[in-house]
Amino acid sequence: MDDIFLAMEKKERKMDSIARVRAYQAYLRSIEQKEPDGFDTSAVPYNFGQENFVPGQNPLSNFKESFYSRKDTAKSIFHEPVAASGLKSIAEISPARQSPAKPSHDLRPDWMMVIIIGCLVLLAWLKLFYNKFLDQTIQSVTNYQLSTKLLRDQNMFSRRVAFALNINFILAGAAFIYLILGFFHIRFFALSDILSYLAYAGILTLLLILRFLVSHTVGHVFNRHSEFREYLHQLMLIHKSLGIYLLILVISIAYIKDDLRIYLIYLSGLLIIAAAVFRVGKGIKIALTNKDVLIFYLILYLCTLEILPLLIFYRFASSSVQVG
Repeated sequence: MDDIFLAMEKKERKMDSIARVRAYQAYLRSIEQKEPDGFDTSAVPYNFGQENFVPGQNPLSNFKESFYSRKDTAKSIFHEPVAASGLKSIAEISPARQSPAKPSHDLRPDWMMVIIIGCLVLLAWLKLFYNKFLDQTIQSVTNYQLSTKLLRDQNMFSRRVAFALNINFILAGAAFIYLILGFFHIRFFALSDILSYLAYAGILTLLLILRFLVSHTVGHVFNRHSEFREYLHQLMLIHKSLGIYLLILVISIAYIKDDLRIYLIYLSGLLIIAAAVFRVGKGIKIALTNKDVLIFYLILYLCTLEILPLLIFYRFASSSVQVG
């Protein structure tokens, strides 16, 4: 009986050994790679047979789809133009480079806060020490009798107020121009932001000086010095008051949310139009007050001193934008 049990145990061990060998062989067959049929692209990259190898041919020519670059461009960098003989050839195209965007001003520069604080300190100084003259200057824009009284009763204190308000108009006006041009991506000068602002401030100063010289020169030439002196006074009153409102717009445009800035741009446009209407109205008022002024001179005044500078500025701005 012991011999029988030993023989059966030996037979079972032999059968287990055969089963393990068969299982191992089946596992080897399952992980064994099959021989590729035809062209094997996994063995050697771009491995062409001797019969279909063309020297100098791009290896991507066997693929019919276009290939795209993910980083620089979204256009195909290889295409298959059809030659006259009907054969396809591969032409390599360099990725299309997009032209850089137009330079624009930084609408929240650090130095803008210094300009705003300086203007606010200047206005606070005027409000503290020259409150009476400051209020009269602002009210005289809409009050013709008060404006003529300021012209007639000029003194040292009124001149100080006028000079300080002119400085505020230049600083706030240059900042306003800087922000508007930056919003529309317009740059007249190839300068840095702070130098561009200084250039705009210099242009405003030159325009004020040129207006002063032209008005006095024309008044002396046509023997109308008092009329042109009064007109220049009325014009400067508008600029002084406009500088205060421009300062408010500069603070709002610079530090408001980006999606709300466009509404302030529209509001500033209405303010500029209103100031231009006041200028023309002041000129007409002065001309009609003096009975000996002819209508011809009034039309000549409107064309030369008001409309012509606007046309020249529009021509310069449009040409600068096209060149940029």
